[in-house]
Amino acid sequence: MGTSSDKAELSALLEKYRAGECTPEEIAQVEAWLDSFEELPDSEAMTAAANEVVVNVMHSLFPAKGRLRHLFYAAAAVLVLAVTSLLFLFRFYTKTPATVTYASISTGKGERKKLTLPDGSLLTLNAASSVVIPSDFGQERRELTLSGQGTFDIKQNTKQPFVVHTGSLRTVVLGTVFDVKAYPGETALQVAVLSGKVRVEKQAQRNTEILAPGIEKDQLLTYDAGTGKHELTHCRAEDIAGWQQNKLFFDQATIAEIAQVLERQYNIHIMLTGKAKRQCRYTLQLKNEPLNKALLLLEQLSGISYQVNNNEIKINIASCE
Repeated sequence: MGTSSDKAELSALLEKYRAGECTPEEIAQVEAWLDSFEELPDSEAMTAAANEVVVNVMHSLFPAKGRLRHLFYAAAAVLVLAVTSLLFLFRFYTKTPATVTYASISTGKGERKKLTLPDGSLLTLNAASSVVIPSDFGQERRELTLSGQGTFDIKQNTKQPFVVHTGSLRTVVLGTVFDVKAYPGETALQVAVLSGKVRVEKQAQRNTEILAPGIEKDQLLTYDAGTGKHELTHCRAEDIAGWQQNKLFFDQATIAEIAQVLERQYNIHIMLTGKAKRQCRYTLQLKNEPLNKALLLLEQLSGISYQVNNNEIKINIASCE
């Protein structure tokens, strides 16, 4: 800062910057000047700037002579500290916040991925799933968005809950292992807890409804996005998350529901033909079975017939039992 006119111009420019009225060139000029005060308030550069401002002000208020000399220095010392602090606050609270970017990681049909998140938590993505992670994950918040199915093993942090967004639901945890299933096109969203406890909330525009304040081990929350209804039931959570070990468990599932899972896990296309006389449901467990054996077991259990043509399978459900 040089002449008084320079200082007046700088003061006016800073006011425009604070009000958001600067041109791009003026913004660059102000931020270049502010960048000279990157260090803490006791840095030599910032203190020198504060001294210059204070001395000019004090000389205009007090003649540094006689009995007022001690008052001059006492007041100047206080003002140096105040101005230095103001420069520090202006520097760090007018900086443009960093832009948050998002990374998307996905799996195809028949594919799985194991991920270590920035906070040390673990995520295993099931087939045909994706997760979106913000660049500031783990700094002030731990939130991400899941589409499909994934099993989370959360690193405990009592000051920073871990939040998984799935459609209109939020699953909030501190440290636990749980499985979330929320595939696009399916109305049922499920949260199963393998250990610890989680809270599930429904997000709305104006409020948040807590669907379950504390889901514990071997409990399953099922939410129907079509009706908005939900239920909490007992389950074997390790069976639900068994897909990580190539184990598929179906509990009172329809042929259509079983077909959806088989399509994702085996990377195939299944077409259902015929019309069943009733809604047939089956309980079935497949343990690392090849596709042909899985279809044979389903045929023996349900009475359906099927045809395989390369990567496409036609299942006739007319004769289901």
